[in-house]
Amino acid sequence: MSTTDLKDKLKGIYVLSITPMTDTLAFDPAALRRNIDHFIASGAHGIIVSGTYAEYPSLTSDERKQLFTAAADAVAGRVPLLCCTAASGTGEAIELADAAKQAGADGVMVTPPYVSEVRPQDILYHFELLNESTELPILIYNSASIGVHLSPEEIAKLAKLDNVAGVKQGATDLHALVRTVAYAGKDISVMCGSDGLILGGLASGLPGCTSTNANFMTSEFVALYNEFQQGENARAIERYYRWQPIRDLARKYGQPAMVKAAMELIGLSSGPVRAPFRTLGEEARADIARTLKQTGITL
Repeated sequence: MSTTDLKDKLKGIYVLSITPMTDTLAFDPAALRRNIDHFIASGAHGIIVSGTYAEYPSLTSDERKQLFTAAADAVAGRVPLLCCTAASGTGEAIELADAAKQAGADGVMVTPPYVSEVRPQDILYHFELLNESTELPILIYNSASIGVHLSPEEIAKLAKLDNVAGVKQGATDLHALVRTVAYAGKDISVMCGSDGLILGGLASGLPGCTSTNANFMTSEFVALYNEFQQGENARAIERYYRWQPIRDLARKYGQPAMVKAAMELIGLSSGPVRAPFRTLGEEARADIARTLKQTGITL
């Protein structure tokens, strides 16, 4: 897929698929296939694997490559597949991007490097080298959780690189999303990276959202997106605010543990989380189950 093609397809709801594990904390490719089938059947417009809440920091390089291959086999070209190849070392990021290409991914999602004292010129150099070395289109991952956050102006500069198709703008400030579209929206697709801003993002002209909560409520996110596209704003607003208890759960118990527990409760395989996260116990699971029922979240 060309950079232009991916830019045009970076819209709608992209599920940030968790990495399902067995009881022994091994990657479970069969569960991943079942989950991806469910996401696509529920209307997801794209799939992203190996992201932050997919626990990539606790996966080995070989495991990430296995995940890329398993995901590409499961998606089988039905929707765009992006593999998060983020690494603080540029060489490792390039190696993982090559593996994603070989696996059959449509693009890669990459954070800035996050080593100590990384400077703006270092971040630019990182992406310039990726742009020169990687055949796949790049989705910049402007994560809110790695300690290095790109300004809208910095994103606009990176948007001029030939292979950059879009940005997952993880800012939790709606004004930052607006400024990113204003400065870079003509060059790349600006995807909302925060569940809590999806409605404001869509109303501000962003084409779509990446979501971890969509693992267990794919059809809900797709319904909100469709309602907004069809001008059914009152229904979209009602749905969005009905989700607030779910957003509160994410803050209370943390991701990915909360998401994995919710998936298991509605019948999707997820398994435990790896350290430093801790798998939630029965009390937390009961709380999550009550909230899912109250908000009408089912498989």
